[in-house]
Amino acid sequence: MIKRFFEKRYPQNYIIRKPIPGAFILFLFSSVFTLLYHPLNVHRSFYFGFEATILLYTVPCSIVAGISIYLLRRIPFFRNTGKWNVFREILFIYLVLQLMGITIFLLGFALEGPAETSRWNLDTFINSSIGAFLIYMLPFTFFSLINARFLFLNFQSVMNTIQEEGKQELMVHIHSSLKKESLDFKADELVYAMADGNYVMFHLYRENGMVKIPIRNSIAAIEQQLDKIPMYYRSHRGFIINLFKVKEKRGNASGYLLKMHHTNENVPVSRSRITEFDRLLQKYHF
Repeated sequence: MIKRFFEKRYPQNYIIRKPIPGAFILFLFSSVFTLLYHPLNVHRSFYFGFEATILLYTVPCSIVAGISIYLLRRIPFFRNTGKWNVFREILFIYLVLQLMGITIFLLGFALEGPAETSRWNLDTFINSSIGAFLIYMLPFTFFSLINARFLFLNFQSVMNTIQEEGKQELMVHIHSSLKKESLDFKADELVYAMADGNYVMFHLYRENGMVKIPIRNSIAAIEQQLDKIPMYYRSHRGFIINLFKVKEKRGNASGYLLKMHHTNENVPVSRSRITEFDRLLQKYHF
């Protein structure tokens, strides 16, 4: 049961998804929190006043957090948001906080004055790590808890709907612009559909593997026929995808290329659709 919990799909923490705004949030929270409550016996440095000392700790720590998040997201294990789960969320946050603890430990040598060499010991390192965890864990926890509802509400409700539809073998019926031509398939069989001249090529995954079935019609007309099925999304002017079949996304603000299950072909997401795509991917796929 514990293993199943950690393997549950989970939306990425906002701070992880958005390193620059996330670093600013960490800086703002840690500065205000430390100035107001003086946690962990925080005191002024040998060289600066209390307020300046706080800034000299929180600014570099927040910068390190933003850089760490950016670099960790490039590691293959963390890069695939389609496989994001509770375990990856916790591990990612732990690594970022540990790097911030190291930053606090090293900053102390520059800020604590003539006795700085006495800081070079295990106890001081552990205290620096504990300080980073106790202070910076709060904003990370806040955004993770916002997403926690998906474990019990959104995700469960979506999965229940799909399971119920699967039990009833929900069928999709596609009309062609030609008379006496149509296509029927189970909703979960569609991987993606692609415009191909006067046709739309349906890429379906069935028991015997991938099949391609052309239907004479425009992609816009097909989109209208599929608009009642929530996990289908037109990612590009020439493509409609099944969000549950997204395996991995790569790209930037100029557009994405998606790897889909059951195929080696890449499917594009146009620049104008990135924001909506990310929102839907979080909702249906995590």
